[in-house]
Amino acid sequence: MNKFLCTKNSIVLICTIVKQYKKIYLIYMEIEINMSSPTPVYEQIVQQVQQGVQNGALNAGDNLPAIRQLANDLGLNQNTVAKAYKLLEQQHVTVNRGRKGTCVRDSAAQNIMQNNSHNAAIQLQTLIQSFRLHGMSAEDVCALLEIQITHLKE
Repeated sequence: MNKFLCTKNSIVLICTIVKQYKKIYLIYMEIEINMSSPTPVYEQIVQQVQQGVQNGALNAGDNLPAIRQLANDLGLNQNTVAKAYKLLEQQHVTVNRGRKGTCVRDSAAQNIMQNNSHNAAIQLQTLIQSFRLHGMSAEDVCALLEIQITHLKE
């Protein structure tokens, strides 16, 4: 049975019971949707599934709730959940097995790390280009990065 915690601006799905091969597995995974967040709802779902994989709440082979079920449980449009699931599949975090549902890929954690590294590299490149456009030399940019890396290590 699913349990919900609702506030004015958010909905939290506390747990989902997944039936698989006539056995019941309890997957504890909180999905919190903040309706007042500037982050689109589908991206909130994607981020939380990724976090679930990274922190071990979701393991390789775990089934995600059906699109219809999750949409109904969270009071969302099915297209919103479908968009999140499609993005997770494109990022190689999940695999759609047709009638068997969507499950977490074996390499999901590695793929998330690769996606995060790729996105960070793009953001860093954009930031460095911005610094250069504002007249900073390569040496100035390197010095600034070294200072920030030092702070990160502390």
